[in-house]
Amino acid sequence: MSYNGHTYYIILRKKSRVTEVLYNIGSESSVTTVLRLSGRNANKVFRDVIEALARQGATVPLRVSDSEQVYSVREDLGPVVGAYLILVRRARSIEKWSRLFNELLDGRYAGVAKAFSAFFELAIELSRTVPRMRRDGGYAISPVVADALSSALKRFVDKVAKAYPE
Repeated sequence: MSYNGHTYYIILRKKSRVTEVLYNIGSESSVTTVLRLSGRNANKVFRDVIEALARQGATVPLRVSDSEQVYSVREDLGPVVGAYLILVRRARSIEKWSRLFNELLDGRYAGVAKAFSAFFELAIELSRTVPRMRRDGGYAISPVVADALSSALKRFVDKVAKAYPE
């Protein structure tokens, strides 16, 4: 499955006491919310992703207000960001994974970015094809699939990162 010709958007939305991060894939004709994160770490996850992408020249602010911030993500990094958001979905140590994400974008872990893209595409495909997991909550990636792949990604990254020299 390929998303060539599509644009990725990361959105921070603040409503009264709730802060949420939305990850969207879109084209000129339609936009789909793929994933939603909320909770006490949502703001930090968003800020970390935007700062990391900005250092790479890989994000453009589209709309920034007190209640909503919308940024486009460079297409080649779109699936990598999506997989990272799956990875940190229920993470306790955001700092650990944020550091890894920055190192990944800096090119430290050759090949892992491609694996992240494959995990992201797998999440979408599984959510689409497994009947009882289809579009749970209106998002393209089922929360059940996202939780399962989040655990798998954490284990994968922990194992692979050890293979790279300090």
